[in-house]
Amino acid sequence: MSRPLNFPSVKIVGERDQLLAPYRYAVTHLPESIVYPGDESALKAPALRGAEQATVDAWDAALGSLGLRWAEQPVGATDSFLAAFDNSGFVPARLQLATGAAWPADAHARMAAPLLALAEWELYRTRGNRERLEHAYGLLRTDFLYREEHQRRRTGLCGGSPEPYRLAATGRFMLGGRVVPSLANGASWVDACGMYALNTRLLAEMARALGKREEAGELEWAMRDISEKMNARMWSADDGWYYDLDEHGSFLPMRTLASIWAIFAGVAPRAHIERMVKHLGDPTQFERAHGFATVSAAESDYRRRDGTPVGVARADFNLIAIEALYSAHQYRLAQRVAESHLKRVARVLADSGELYLAYDPDRDQPAPLPDGSSGSNSALALACCVQNTLGGLLGIRMHGQRNELELNLPISERHLVEGLNFNHGMVNIDVAPAESSTRRTVEVMCDMPLRLRLRNGDQSQVHEVPPGMHTIQA
Repeated sequence: MSRPLNFPSVKIVGERDQLLAPYRYAVTHLPESIVYPGDESALKAPALRGAEQATVDAWDAALGSLGLRWAEQPVGATDSFLAAFDNSGFVPARLQLATGAAWPADAHARMAAPLLALAEWELYRTRGNRERLEHAYGLLRTDFLYREEHQRRRTGLCGGSPEPYRLAATGRFMLGGRVVPSLANGASWVDACGMYALNTRLLAEMARALGKREEAGELEWAMRDISEKMNARMWSADDGWYYDLDEHGSFLPMRTLASIWAIFAGVAPRAHIERMVKHLGDPTQFERAHGFATVSAAESDYRRRDGTPVGVARADFNLIAIEALYSAHQYRLAQRVAESHLKRVARVLADSGELYLAYDPDRDQPAPLPDGSSGSNSALALACCVQNTLGGLLGIRMHGQRNELELNLPISERHLVEGLNFNHGMVNIDVAPAESSTRRTVEVMCDMPLRLRLRNGDQSQVHEVPPGMHTIQA
């Protein structure tokens, strides 16, 4: 039985309010997408329903948690996976509802993408629950130590398992529409390495927040180690992009959105990011009518012979790309892509009455997923829509560890956010229309003290805001 979640109420005064239609649809239907322990499930905690019947997935849980953390009663979609660690501490990739156990049970299928640290760190930045952070950190560090010993190749780089890492979404190592394990198994994947680096960096952040300085130092060393190896071996100075490597260490020159993990993880230095951003914003490559395409349109494999796209625009990959661009201070591109994505999603929603996980980058229609489904109204698509609206389009960033709420100001029209839960309190925000290029009024009502950072591009102001109603000139 679904339960209310109560997400923030959002409004834009003007035509761009139509961009919020997918968000309103998502928050209405998300409660139906949560499966709770009980008659239907033997899970130990609530979880997001998986695209495959009778299962829940670690990828969905981790990325879906970014959207679910905005709810008044947040659902810890990763809790079931934290409770299902095996004795060695290796995160299972998928759980079966009927038993609560990893499914299938073979070791290869337990290679979940290491993204739970992302979910737990962002939940901590939103809610400030130190006890939960400490519990999750202990489990995730055990998982990290297992990966250090068993998953890194002799080169120090990483691969993974195709399904848990969504390898097919970027069209690599595929023949006849399917990933060929013999092609993938010997290679080093740029996304697997990037996720590994991101996991390591965020575990170091957790360790510092918990006062574990020695462990934080060890994790930071591991982060630097894999970053150096990625930059030395996977970066093409000629092409300005990161590539997978075959078993001999040679480039596999297919330009895909998988390389965005290098930015998100903090692996890519500033000079690399600048070159990558040019490719991302190029309409002949990734920023199509519906950005971002997961495969560059300049690739010969951009579409199959029957015209179906290999390079789709996926809500989960756009979420990763938008978060990566924010982390690299590429605010304007991040918000432009978020707006483009939501505009196309809103058109398809108005036409079909559903949200989809994947879309054709060039047409207002859903695209088929590798398993033949459309991802219509999938739990992950709904949860990603929440994050891509609040975190991407409106640019709200939470830094609970320093009690700072950051508000980017890309929407020129007046817009309101009511019922925003942050650090054990509630915040309402009313941003006046941009009547001039130099000043803007922001009204804030909060029931606890916070630091409010107002950002416009690279410029920002920080205000100490006590409880009450305040009018601030930005």
